[in-house]
Amino acid sequence: MDRFDKFNITVIALISLITIGMLANQEIIKRRLGLNEAAAAERALYYAEQMALNAKIYQDVISLKEQELYDEAMTKLQEVMKTYPGKAQSYVYLAQLSFNTGKLSDTIHNYRLAVENDPDYMDKKTPMFIGHEVKELVKESLPKFGREKKLKPNDKEVRNTLEDLYYLQRVLAGGCE
Repeated sequence: MDRFDKFNITVIALISLITIGMLANQEIIKRRLGLNEAAAAERALYYAEQMALNAKIYQDVISLKEQELYDEAMTKLQEVMKTYPGKAQSYVYLAQLSFNTGKLSDTIHNYRLAVENDPDYMDKKTPMFIGHEVKELVKESLPKFGREKKLKPNDKEVRNTLEDLYYLQRVLAGGCE
């Protein structure tokens, strides 16, 4: 064998090794994507189950709220909260009912509690996303409570509400809490 043959064999071997490496890498990527798709499907199933469970648990509250029977809905929600004390969805409904009854400070505080208990409420990728409601509330409430703080600088409720608003604003902006 002369030099040219050895060179050709070496080049062919190198090309074969590169091809095998590329095929192996492609297979690894396919497997990772398969795992990511499985994880995404699992997350979707989890959220579907959560939404179905929430619809069942809060069925009466939703019905009363739609009928604009806010006091009765609030009473029913308190019962649900005793039965399911750790559910963040309770704070979302509490915030909505507080807003409908004109209790703005309570609305803001309950949205904060909901987001603290379940950050998925501020994740646009989840069906539980309530960021649009919260953003509108923050946008409308910040100037109002800013003026109130100037008028009542020692009012603890105004200070606490502003803290809650600033928290929600940070979370909306994507800040870590």
